[in-house]
Amino acid sequence: MLNVECLKRIMPQREFEITIAPDGSVEVLVKGYKGKSCLEAMKIFEQVVGEMKSQRETSEFYEPDEQVQFKIEQRH
Repeated sequence: MLNVECLKRIMPQREFEITIAPDGSVEVLVKGYKGKSCLEAMKIFEQVVGEMKSQRETSEFYEPDEQVQFKIEQRH
């Protein structure tokens, strides 16, 4: 059995703050990704909410890249 504290050290915390405005526009703030790996996460949101109209980078974007893998399962 894997210790939860061990998992916290292995897996960095990822956060997505999603705001839907009255006009229907969607703003997604991605936290916890280093370097350009956040762009891969944003591709998933683009599939759901549509094309990205603008982008602002945080200080994390300019840190060294990290390896990120996604697995998406569709359940019926």
